[in-house]
Amino acid sequence: MDDTFDGGDPSTPNGPPSETPAAPATSPRRRALIAVGAVVIAALLGGLAYVLTRDEPREPATTTTTTTTEVRSTTTRVEALPIDTFEIATAKDSVTLLRVSATPPADWNDATSAVVASAEATVPPSSRDAFPVREALPTVDSPIQGRFAIEGGWEFANPGPYDPPQPFTMSVVERRDDWVKVLVPLRPNQTEGYVALADVDITTTRHRIEINLTENTLRAYDGSGLVVETPVVAGSPFTQTPTGHFYVTDIVPQKNPAGAFGPFALATNGYSEMMDEFDTGVPVVALHGTNAPDKLGSDVSNGCVRVPNDVIILLAETFPLGAPVFVSP
Repeated sequence: MDDTFDGGDPSTPNGPPSETPAAPATSPRRRALIAVGAVVIAALLGGLAYVLTRDEPREPATTTTTTTTEVRSTTTRVEALPIDTFEIATAKDSVTLLRVSATPPADWNDATSAVVASAEATVPPSSRDAFPVREALPTVDSPIQGRFAIEGGWEFANPGPYDPPQPFTMSVVERRDDWVKVLVPLRPNQTEGYVALADVDITTTRHRIEINLTENTLRAYDGSGLVVETPVVAGSPFTQTPTGHFYVTDIVPQKNPAGAFGPFALATNGYSEMMDEFDTGVPVVALHGTNAPDKLGSDVSNGCVRVPNDVIILLAETFPLGAPVFVSP
């Protein structure tokens, strides 16, 4: 407050000098009370202004971290095939060039259903890692008849390259919803790929062929029933027969049934792991007949498995394309 204020009603603005007699002078006690009251009012008004304009207290800043882990759906229904039953994928007639991807499709792990081989099926160990790495077959620069390497995978002619023409066939490893994981006829052996279910027909077989290289013995089964057992000729130490899971890709009748390959050759998806060329072509491993039955039980072939002619005829006439071939060391 201004201590020089000298009269007039403090509630009335000062004006020009009035002819009205001046009000009696305010006593010191009254002036002190007025001053104290004014201070209190100003303090209250000032405090109110502070309250209205003050920022509300803020909680300390916090950071929320969300961790996302990709987990296969717990609702996936997994179905195992019956024991000694195997699935075969055959390119549909309408598909003339089948595309197989080298990597799983984006929704592979989000499948709601899956079909796998029975846990009872025993797959022999593969020999592919026991040998020096050889050139892949085919490559982008070196295609094989009917088999082509492309960016991200491969393409396969349907029908396949052998005479007579036969549908392109693969052994199924697993199915999930709209996709199929398959073995494909490529080197390295046991190469797997992914194909759209819409492009293939799925069938099953209970036929399988088991070859034991230590015993030089072939056993063919229909389910749990033994169809035939026979001694065989396997690869020499310098051209060894590869081991692992293979399948029959083509059944090829021979022009000369009495020749070195007998009446039939059952081509497989396997390739030699010790040579890159055979007889001006790629070294595909096959089961075939023989014109030298006296060598059965020995290791003298170029990697193919030679069997008696009557056995190769039986296999060619009763075992389907896609039948698995398990070769054990």
